[in-house]
Amino acid sequence: MIAAIIPAHDEAARVQHAVTSLHRQTRPPERILVMSDDSTDATVEVALDAGAEVLLTVDNRHRRAGALNQALATVRMDADDLVLVLEPGVRLPPGFLARALAALQDRNVGAVSARPTAVGGAAALIRRQALEDVHRSFGRYCDEGPVTGQMRLALDLEAVGWRLGPPVEAEEDLPAPAEHGAPVPVALVGAEPAAA
Repeated sequence: MIAAIIPAHDEAARVQHAVTSLHRQTRPPERILVMSDDSTDATVEVALDAGAEVLLTVDNRHRRAGALNQALATVRMDADDLVLVLEPGVRLPPGFLARALAALQDRNVGAVSARPTAVGGAAALIRRQALEDVHRSFGRYCDEGPVTGQMRLALDLEAVGWRLGPPVEAEEDLPAPAEHGAPVPVALVGAEPAAA
């Protein structure tokens, strides 16, 4: 099972795009959860209308990391399951999860991420077992200190013995075919420029 978790504080204007991009995956997640962190706007209603489940934080003082810790402590999952963590403004291209799953075929790889510039924000597919190893070692899933986010989590995963896969390129949707049967090149969004 793949459970997608989107921590959100007052993200009514952006959360629908993230949820919609998850529903459009060629291999969609089984669960889409928006963790609303004391939102005062319409985040909850927008997320529900888009087809996500909504969880509410309780006494969270640690922003996104605290919201993720509460979600990961609450959602029941098996050790073989996967967690997709993404920012509310992320719009994943339809093939992202399928490519990320292929990158996790190596059982020593604990997580793979998308290139942030390719998807409009941070997104990472992480083994639940790897997150549990971090929790066992550090007493939390995500660091709630001043250095938080995917970089800190990546360091924690490596510290407990997991390898990180190279970032998954996010391909753009193919444009409409050109006239006269000319081949259409496939562009990689966020790809590194070729060396001169």
